[in-house]
Amino acid sequence: MSEFDLGAASWRRGLTDEKAYVEALATRLEKALPGQTTIEREHRLFSNEQAIRLIEIRLETHTYRLHFDKRRGMSTERAKVVRGIALKTEPISFSEWLAGVSQELEELAELHEEARSAIERFLFS
Repeated sequence: MSEFDLGAASWRRGLTDEKAYVEALATRLEKALPGQTTIEREHRLFSNEQAIRLIEIRLETHTYRLHFDKRRGMSTERAKVVRGIALKTEPISFSEWLAGVSQELEELAELHEEARSAIERFLFS
């Protein structure tokens, strides 16, 4: 088997892994953040498969998008949002994308926990 054949087989396996990962990520985000997550699926004629084309997560200061194409693979970007308007969109690596989403979700969870605690103290004091 030539190096080209091995490289092509490795690339196809990696793309299959990416597809499975994107599907799992979309399912988890849809359940965890239904009001802030939009999933676009590709509908094919005569097929039950609905492949993910886009995952979009709208958070406090950024909107994160993950695009998936079965030929080109995955690409990610982050848009800076102020008052609902995207000011700057930049391509970022997948690891930066995950780190950014994770950090903003942690900050959001802390903010809501502090607000919940303040309301409880107000109501029960």
